[in-house]
Amino acid sequence: MKQPNMIKLFSIFFGLWFWFNAFGMQQIAQAETAITKYSNTIKTEYQYAAKVVCSLLLPHQDGSLARGTYRTAVNIHNPTNKKITIAAKVALATQFGSEAGPFSVTPFKGATLQPDGAVEINCFDIAGYFCPIDGVCVDFAFLEGFLVVKSPVPLDVVGVYTARHTDGDVESIDVETVKPQQIHDSVKLGAAEPAKQGEGKRIDYPPKGSPAYSDQKPKQMCGGIAGFLCPEGMKCVDDPADNCDPAKGDADCAGICVK
Repeated sequence: MKQPNMIKLFSIFFGLWFWFNAFGMQQIAQAETAITKYSNTIKTEYQYAAKVVCSLLLPHQDGSLARGTYRTAVNIHNPTNKKITIAAKVALATQFGSEAGPFSVTPFKGATLQPDGAVEINCFDIAGYFCPIDGVCVDFAFLEGFLVVKSPVPLDVVGVYTARHTDGDVESIDVETVKPQQIHDSVKLGAAEPAKQGEGKRIDYPPKGSPAYSDQKPKQMCGGIAGFLCPEGMKCVDDPADNCDPAKGDADCAGICVK
């Protein structure tokens, strides 16, 4: 008679043990889910607004700047001894008094900086923030605005600006240290949405036929560090008009789409 009672008692203890462990695993799974969701949101204390001026496919010729080719590279350095996550977005400069369009401000993208690590964001990276947004990619002939960087710790942010005539070597260079603003904010990072060939809609900025193009025909950018794809039926070739030549070992050269 004692043996069945022992088996029954053992069964009760085993059932309780299984229930507590299952409940604990459920709590752990919920905690992991919460962590995954939270990883898309970061708390920031400092904001940097670095000016960007980029001639991507055509020289600036809309009257806002002198006609020429402009490039911007923003360098970001983590001076701390710990790994951090920062967020960045691009805000286009629009005409004063005009309404902001659907692509005036991009979603935030996140980046991890190692202790004492640094990263560079150039014009083609900046253009990549606009592809895709809600399934639409923007092909810029040139753009002007701000790269807005938010961080939980103070950073070293430096903008490097070069300019030249439509043909030739660099004629002007300027380096500017970007000062921070202290701002307490929680930033939601946009989900990565890779562009696929033949999918989505592409628009030109400025629109084709705009007076900004003068008598030049706009080209469609492809390749580069952002890896822009061409529409179906077109292929990406090196742009002979720029001074970046992959045949000479240059890296991350942007190309143009041709039939």
